[in-house]
Amino acid sequence: MAFESSLDASDWSYSGEGNLKIVFSYTGADLKLTGWLLRLDKANNQNSLPEQHKRHENSIFSTHVIGSLIGSSYILPQKFVPVTPAFLTQLDQHSLAVRPAHRTHVHIDLAQQIGVLMPNMLKPGDEPAVTVELKPKWGYLPTSSHICAANEVKRRVCRYCMHQYLKHQGRGSDFCPLDMFSTSQDRIVRALDCLVQSPQNNLRVFVDGKIIDPLDTCKVPQWSLLKDVLAQILLHEQFLVKLKQLQKSLDSLDIEGLYPLYQQAVASGELAESEPTIEDWLQAVKQFQSQTAPPTSKQLVLQFLLSTVLKDISVLIMIKRWPDHYTPGQLPEYRIAIVDTEPKKLSKMPKYLERYQSIVSTYLQHNPDSSSQKECYE
Repeated sequence: MAFESSLDASDWSYSGEGNLKIVFSYTGADLKLTGWLLRLDKANNQNSLPEQHKRHENSIFSTHVIGSLIGSSYILPQKFVPVTPAFLTQLDQHSLAVRPAHRTHVHIDLAQQIGVLMPNMLKPGDEPAVTVELKPKWGYLPTSSHICAANEVKRRVCRYCMHQYLKHQGRGSDFCPLDMFSTSQDRIVRALDCLVQSPQNNLRVFVDGKIIDPLDTCKVPQWSLLKDVLAQILLHEQFLVKLKQLQKSLDSLDIEGLYPLYQQAVASGELAESEPTIEDWLQAVKQFQSQTAPPTSKQLVLQFLLSTVLKDISVLIMIKRWPDHYTPGQLPEYRIAIVDTEPKKLSKMPKYLERYQSIVSTYLQHNPDSSSQKECYE
């Protein structure tokens, strides 16, 4: 694929972004690039590894580590392509007018030399399509015996619902991830309805590749039917059921039980101060899946970090030819894929503990009486 001939910003349209990445869809005339997205780093995405090595390792991590856990069919193939400062500057300038206002203070990283091409799950070709991007977050209530009495609320109120008090003083979303992860169609539809009312960064909807404000569902063809079909797809695929099981089994001790083991492993030298290598991750998955020996402290820490990746992925559900080719009572043609699968940093372990403690303490400050606390259920 000769990408150098397509370094014209006018051939690429802004599709979306997260905290670390920004994505563009190809709209030019080169048929070899039709149906592909370009994923680029934003300027705040710091990494000490050489760029090409970093991207190669992240690709292996997505395909062979996360893919072996959740299923390789959900991992999109990636191709590395060269990019130039002039091309990146053009993209940065052309996209400012259409990017969300709260994102524009962070620009595209003009120093990067490699971009990542991925299949376009937002608009796969000339056919009409609707794609829903979900960030389902944590799908369970922790049950670890290591949770202290002062934090018992963690067993009853899910992390996301408690986090609304730290992020939005409790005036955030009514969405509860446990509804989305359930096996009840009514609960999944209710979760989608709550996300539409307060999407935050957990829901994005694309119609023929163009992002639609979830609050403006009149622009989404037959949304009232689509949300039921999305629930049916999730129940049929059982993807979130498997994701929940993995999140929970990889994080069996909770951060309260794990953190002392992390400290001991660092002090003893079992865990190096440097970040885990690809070989470390591959070995951790192999041991987790085989369970031939009791896990070491290092193994438990790596499992926790894998669970943290799975708690932060984005799930793309693309429905082709919607709604013209939909037959009631049958599932439409669809595809599910996941993105945002990069490894989490070992060096952030103290921050993971601090953040969860802040979430719980803030929630308890607003809801000191158990009678006023929300009751989440799986």
